[in-house]
Amino acid sequence: MKTIIQSIFLAALFCLNNHFLSAQDSAPQGYYSFDYMKVKPGMHDEYLKLEKAWKKIHQANIKAGKYNFWELTQVAYPSGAGEEYNYVTRINFKGEKQLADYLENWASPDLKAILTPEEQALVNRTDEIRTRVKSEIWSHADMALGTGSENEKIVVFNFFNFPETGSRSDHQRVEREYWKPVHEARIKDGKMIGWILLAKQLPWGSADAYHDGTVDLYANMEQFLSQGSPIPYFEKVHAGKDLSKLYAESSAACDLIRQEVRMVVDNSDVPAAAAAKK
Repeated sequence: MKTIIQSIFLAALFCLNNHFLSAQDSAPQGYYSFDYMKVKPGMHDEYLKLEKAWKKIHQANIKAGKYNFWELTQVAYPSGAGEEYNYVTRINFKGEKQLADYLENWASPDLKAILTPEEQALVNRTDEIRTRVKSEIWSHADMALGTGSENEKIVVFNFFNFPETGSRSDHQRVEREYWKPVHEARIKDGKMIGWILLAKQLPWGSADAYHDGTVDLYANMEQFLSQGSPIPYFEKVHAGKDLSKLYAESSAACDLIRQEVRMVVDNSDVPAAAAAKK
């Protein structure tokens, strides 16, 4: 059943735009590759310098058409020495061919042509500075974006599991039918700037802790902290409906098992000079 659901889902067509995705029925499926990084103790400054060097590599690959976007985020919450990772990078792909080429034939550009000797030395020390804890491939399912969504500064990633009463199709149905209109109303009122629905494709299996995700985008930390509860919006959007039934269907379809608050550090669209000022 999971294989059938995955196949149906992968057949849906969406379009990958600059940062997250812009849906177009005739465009290729959009994918994300997330790498979860744990920086070695005392090496955060070196790590940020390292990622600036890697940014040049990513920009060269984007220029060559290998993928479309790269972003670095720092996990603000939860945080601490006991956390599994503290930085997350994201690469955007358009269609299965671009993703397959990346997974099967990833090749670095000519580093001497794009990096200084100091940057090359840093790249050679990548594994000394940070550990890549794990990698995942996610596909894009739906979204609601407002003005300025391409300039998000706070990314809240919500990880969902399916209880025995739920499934991916159930979860995506309640997200689209019940919660997307709520997020659209909140975006209109300036409570957030975007919302994304994702499905994890790799790795996959019953032993995985989570299978779907949603991403809430905010212009800054103040907007995130002052957003308030979505419940009044839910009640307004679904006025006249049996709200207890809608809440029960949402609970039966999915469990929110983890929420991460991430701060955007850099991305491939930001010029080097602007990034240096951050």
